[in-house]
Amino acid sequence: MHKSGKIYKPILSVFIGAVVLLTSCKASLILAEPDDNSGYVYYNGAEITGMPYVLPPVPQTHTSAVTTTAAATKKPAKTTTAQTKAESSKQTAPAAQEKPQTTAASKTTEAKTTKKPQTSTPAETKAPQTASPAPVPNDELPVNTYSALNYKTVKGMWISYFELYPILTGKDPSSFRKGIGKYYDNAVSLGINTVFVHVRPYGDAIYESAYFPWSKYCTGYIGEDPGYDPLDIMIEEAHKRGLSFHAWVNPLRCYQQDDAPQVPDGYLTKQWYDHNDGDYIVKVNDYWYLNPAYEEVRELIALGVSEIVSGYDVDGVHIDDYFYPTTEEWFDSTAYYNSSYTDLSEFRLDNCSKMAAAMYSAVKSHNSTALFGISTQGNIANNIYTLYADVQRWCAQPGYADYMAPQIYYGFENSAQPFETVVEQWDEMLSGTGKKLIPGLAVYKIGAEDAWAGDGAYEWINDTNIIKRQIQFSSTAASYGGVILYSYQFIFSPESSVAAAVQKEIDAVRPLFA
Repeated sequence: MHKSGKIYKPILSVFIGAVVLLTSCKASLILAEPDDNSGYVYYNGAEITGMPYVLPPVPQTHTSAVTTTAAATKKPAKTTTAQTKAESSKQTAPAAQEKPQTTAASKTTEAKTTKKPQTSTPAETKAPQTASPAPVPNDELPVNTYSALNYKTVKGMWISYFELYPILTGKDPSSFRKGIGKYYDNAVSLGINTVFVHVRPYGDAIYESAYFPWSKYCTGYIGEDPGYDPLDIMIEEAHKRGLSFHAWVNPLRCYQQDDAPQVPDGYLTKQWYDHNDGDYIVKVNDYWYLNPAYEEVRELIALGVSEIVSGYDVDGVHIDDYFYPTTEEWFDSTAYYNSSYTDLSEFRLDNCSKMAAAMYSAVKSHNSTALFGISTQGNIANNIYTLYADVQRWCAQPGYADYMAPQIYYGFENSAQPFETVVEQWDEMLSGTGKKLIPGLAVYKIGAEDAWAGDGAYEWINDTNIIKRQIQFSSTAASYGGVILYSYQFIFSPESSVAAAVQKEIDAVRPLFA
């Protein structure tokens, strides 16, 4: 999971309490207390660096017929899911609180090897649901003949959904085009040649999808058609500027807890929520996650990739480090006990690998020139033993990814995971495979204390040109394919307290991106 910069709790005192009222509709922006001891608040998947964006006012009641409106310039027609939405209850404004990525110096919890008992399923294990899951539609989507634009050396930048939010939510097509154009112009001014942009932050879509509901980050309401297709605009504006566009998808993170009941009934994820709650879709803390143990789930995820690559001129599809959200046995106990596996870790590693392979195949079968990449955590052990992401297999074997973009968010002086060592580990895993190593770099740490870095806790405050030096060292790797900076906000709109330090770092990077 990507994480972001910091703001002390007093700055947000007006928000914490945990509700902000938005005009007469009383829609609420929920902010949770920090889930660690850092004294910082997390918002929309990141520690926030300033006042959070607020949704525009919405009416006291809201009735929405979920329809599909063609954008001005459309791709080939797609079959859409039939659905209508009755009058809904008032929706909360988009907000999320996510646990930050486990950092290198924090203790890695190695999931114990769980052997399947020979007795019947334990009483506390939820019994299989009697209702059958809805059938997954067959993939009859056409091949896209677009020749993907990709660069030998990626000079990349992530643009997250919480960065799209202020320019997208409730905006008309012209306003959104202007907003994303400004983002891209800033990126090009730095020498960026590739953008990795969220198109499916949850089990939703910032595009016209037959399989997933419209994201609430389009209009403020999940399942509501904004009247145009933001992805068409994002791709068109990127290609105008010579930017390669990679569609960033979170395959397993499905819904925030309050959003799930609002999803229109025509979608598989809603049917699983209604009939297979706790099995196909599982709640962990305040979020619902898809369970990759089921073939139907993996097929749906692959179909989501297929429709993106078939229907849009994307240059690649990109996923990050949301795999298994917990090591607890209950998450997939029904599927595990009904399987032929006798080792839970092996079961989960294989499930994630099957999912990755299905996504890779979906990309290649609809446009062989498009790329598929995976941005895992930088810590290899965390990937394998905590997230069940078999990065060793994905690096070594064909059919899983074209490139790996580990989030190597560590300084050179990090006690547990020093940057140079981690880069060398990843380069060794990719050696001789033909796959590229494209490290993710932590611009968001510039000027901030790195609390879990041990002896390197103050490196990002005291040292200079860290990002430049990281790019230079990464370029010595045999499998080097570029870097990706996290993220737009922390490059172009940093917190005022670190703005000077960020500017100095970015100015040092600029000649490397020329």
